[in-house]
Amino acid sequence: MNSYQGGDFMEYEKIIIDLLNRIVTLEERVAKLENSGATLQTNEVELPSGSKKYRFLSDYLHESNQSHIKLSYAEIENILKFKLPDSASTHRAFWANTTSHSIALSWLSVSYEVVEVNLEEKYIVFEKKRSFDKMTINEQMKTVVDEIISEYGLHYKISLKELYELLGARFGTNSGSVIPSDYCYNRTNKGIEFLKKPRLFAFLGDGMYECLGENYPFNGSVYANEKGSSEEVEVGTWENGVFYKNDNWNLYCLK
Repeated sequence: MNSYQGGDFMEYEKIIIDLLNRIVTLEERVAKLENSGATLQTNEVELPSGSKKYRFLSDYLHESNQSHIKLSYAEIENILKFKLPDSASTHRAFWANTTSHSIALSWLSVSYEVVEVNLEEKYIVFEKKRSFDKMTINEQMKTVVDEIISEYGLHYKISLKELYELLGARFGTNSGSVIPSDYCYNRTNKGIEFLKKPRLFAFLGDGMYECLGENYPFNGSVYANEKGSSEEVEVGTWENGVFYKNDNWNLYCLK
């Protein structure tokens, strides 16, 4: 999947979500007309209300109070008491965690967020949001990467600037508090406890990162470099998600 540079990432997302809202609205109006036999009036567009139309999903999530909830499309339709629009099955962005999308208000308003979207098997996973001030930097980074993969797919490529923008928008985190290369499968540095940090990315060079998520069956070399030096040295390898150090690991005093 292609990456977007800088502000284009946010702008394209807004455009896609706006189009999906319009598609949902039209699909709902067509369904109403088919049921009632009424005539379409092009000057009367009623946008769906998150607080009313999807209130049963809000009630269900709120009353369950579970930290992790997996629901099939059929279960969601049974809760809502109506069929989801076609775009729910074809566009991952339909399930984006954004207040500009009406259905998202049903879970965001009760402190849940979508963390997994499976369009093929038709299920959604919701998680109860933790208070930002109680989340560690590791947890914030993992949350952002999980959301990126959920919305844009595995192997999505993102720039350092976009990562900082997302962390700032999502958690108010200062860019100086985060070093994305510390979360890479194929990079390490002195002072970093390599196997205790969540591995989330593959570093691609030129400030670009490939989103892989935690526990990915990574294959490839791990590199480190002396402080102040641009020379990289292989210090270990991954084989199907299992890490093996080589002799350079101890030579560089890595953890």
